[in-house]
Amino acid sequence: MSKDDASVHVLRKVVVDVFMLAGLTACIFITNFLWMPFQRGFFCGDETLMFPYREDTVTVLMLRVFGLGLPILAIVICEWAYLRKERDDQLCFGVRLPAWIRSAYCALVSFSLGVCFTELTANVAKNTIGRPRPHFFDLCKPSINCSAPEWQHRYIQSEDYHCTSNHPMLTKNMRMSFLSGHSAWAAFTMVYLALYLEKRMVWRGSRVLRHTLQFCAVMLSWFTALSRVSDYKHHWSDVLAGYFMGLAFAVIVWIWGTDLIEKKKNHAPLPQNDVALTIHPETLS
Repeated sequence: MSKDDASVHVLRKVVVDVFMLAGLTACIFITNFLWMPFQRGFFCGDETLMFPYREDTVTVLMLRVFGLGLPILAIVICEWAYLRKERDDQLCFGVRLPAWIRSAYCALVSFSLGVCFTELTANVAKNTIGRPRPHFFDLCKPSINCSAPEWQHRYIQSEDYHCTSNHPMLTKNMRMSFLSGHSAWAAFTMVYLALYLEKRMVWRGSRVLRHTLQFCAVMLSWFTALSRVSDYKHHWSDVLAGYFMGLAFAVIVWIWGTDLIEKKKNHAPLPQNDVALTIHPETLS
């Protein structure tokens, strides 16, 4: 491949990646702000909706900062440490691209696509199911009298009531319990980070440190998922579904969607051993 062909190939890849990420980001925006969730009703005696409202232990900002920051930092550091001595530099329109930068770019794009896939899938589930959160009664305070006999032991449709509370958190978000986006996001980002460290953190003496970092990453995701139950933001089944969805995406994106540059193997020359030829007299005619 000529230098011009290589440059065009790199440019084409970058354009396609940017286009895909921009399209997925637009879809996430639509599902977040323009798609109204399904208006699901409730039963008056449903105790799973009677929990009090609590603030987030793991806020959205914390989730984004740690979920994006830790994997990005690890990818940049590990690619530089692993490929910094590689002399497989490539020119793109006259600009030299070291091997570690190209490999880090591939990993970061795959990770970003996986994040978009995870969030988009969670948003579609939230809006389609429209399950009320455990603090639904506390936030909404439905207009009906649940003590009245006519509302007992029957499913109350969304058009039969309206919310009377003036709580500032009274938004469509209270109907988006299934599945847990926090759990899905945390599972994908931290499990992907653990899988990446297993592949790239391979220098001598790093095994104990690598396994410790992997354990810490997985525990961060596990703590985030458990906090969604203790904060009464999700039912346990929402958290379980979200966590396993993020876990599945992490494994799938890592195995089939991530391409990394490997070191070139330096083949040692074959040993030049003296070969002794023995000629037996009976073989001569």
